[in-house]
Amino acid sequence: MMNDKTYTLGQILGCYFYQDWPDEFDSDVSVLQAIVESETVDQIRAGVEEIDILLAAHLSESELRDILINKVGCYFDPESQGITCEQWLKRVREVFSQV
Repeated sequence: MMNDKTYTLGQILGCYFYQDWPDEFDSDVSVLQAIVESETVDQIRAGVEEIDILLAAHLSESELRDILINKVGCYFDPESQGITCEQWLKRVREVFSQV
């Protein structure tokens, strides 16, 4: 169910925010910039649509965290910046929407 709705995010966030992403990038902002510079507009737009689906589902913080880590494969912890997964997804959406 939710797996089908996170395929593109897995391809984007999961690939860039892999377990050792801090060895390659200095911040999540740098990673998001690399995504925007490297991925196709269609891929980015599909990611925005999937973020919209996740946000519209009104999932709990633990459910969103589980999806990001276990289904999407995204190893960025929004708590490291004092924000929730929902807040971080909104930031990601904002960056992606500027493409």
